[in-house]
Amino acid sequence: MGIMENIIKLRMLSNMTQEEFAKIADVSRAAVSLWEIGHSEPRMGAIQRLADYFGIRKANIIEDSGMEGATVGADGKIIAPMIPAGMSSFVDVPLYGSIAAGTPIEMESVEGFIAIPERMHNRYPDAFLLAVQGESMNRRLPNGSYALVNPASDVVDGRVYAVCVNGYDATIKRVRMLNNGVELVPDSTDPTFRPRVYDYGEEGTDTVTVIGEVVWCVFPYDYDF
Repeated sequence: MGIMENIIKLRMLSNMTQEEFAKIADVSRAAVSLWEIGHSEPRMGAIQRLADYFGIRKANIIEDSGMEGATVGADGKIIAPMIPAGMSSFVDVPLYGSIAAGTPIEMESVEGFIAIPERMHNRYPDAFLLAVQGESMNRRLPNGSYALVNPASDVVDGRVYAVCVNGYDATIKRVRMLNNGVELVPDSTDPTFRPRVYDYGEEGTDTVTVIGEVVWCVFPYDYDF
């Protein structure tokens, strides 16, 4: 029983529609639908809101067996299983540096470790975290969040990647491959952020190198929602 099954069971036990459940998580009904068919997973902010509302632990939503045996008490509240300490669902992942989700800035090393769900670590064992700064990707990666980057050199057109521009600057963008170059496309509520084309046929064009694909994101515990 993974996140998908935990979400379904939590909603069924609470006797809520997808729309009602979505309001608690502060997402769209379509987002809940995607969670329940396994096409996407909730961000940590949504998980925290659900856990707070239903009085359960985040681990009950994240853990593979988090909602196994969960029931509804006589008072109508959900009774979820306790996840014993040490059977952990989390693994510390290194935070290597800050990365701009806006105008590219020089990547700076930042020491530290951030906990992510163990199931995500198992899926992407070589992944690391980079702190997002800026609003150019705020539809996907809010300013202040941590992007989980899975090292990769190959690009699937249209997906989100962390890239180095000119060898030392770093940025997160949606990457579109061109015949003779690459286009870095923002995904923002701010229309002033525009796509930028790097045409290798033009002399002096900066080289764009892929660091890895952004596969998930984490919010700091003190993140202001």
